Amino acid sequence: GSPGGVIGGRMIFFTRELFLGIQPKSGWERRAENEWYRRVKVYARYAEMIAPLLPAAVRRLCKQSLHDAVVREAALRDGELVMLLDATNALSGFRGRQVRLAFRGVQGRPSVAKLVGQWWLYEEAHLCSRARFSLHVLFDPSELEVEADELVIELSPRRRQ
Repeated sequence: GSPGGVIGGRMIFFTRELFLGIQPKSGWERRAENEWYRRVKVYARYAEMIAPLLPAAVRRLCKQSLHDAVVREAALRDGELVMLLDATNALSGFRGRQVRLAFRGVQGRPSVAKLVGQWWLYEEAHLCSRARFSLHVLFDPSELEVEADELVIELSPRRRQ
């Protein structure tokens, strides 16, 4: 990826190419699906190995995911990246909530201005030499890599039906 997590950070396991391949009419859905499932298994083993070295909030985010949440706000100020996501219809443990992610001790200057309105698809947690962790996120239509020391997750109360 590019330094400082500029949009264009690279997913390692769940790449955009593979994501596009598993879509209907890609021309290689079956091969792509087989590769996707293989990578799910490999990433699960990898994540289990590095989990003890990751902050608890990063482990929680990756376990519950934000798949199909929509970015409502994103701002980087003084080494803190704050994102507000609408998980109302997300296919995740955060479904029905507004989720505020605060990444603290962010390295570099990830470009977040264009994230508003994008859909969060997949995330990968990684160890990082410049910070405590690196989170790679595949959005529709971009990617983000955030290197940070801490993640704080805040949830709004569930809306009553």
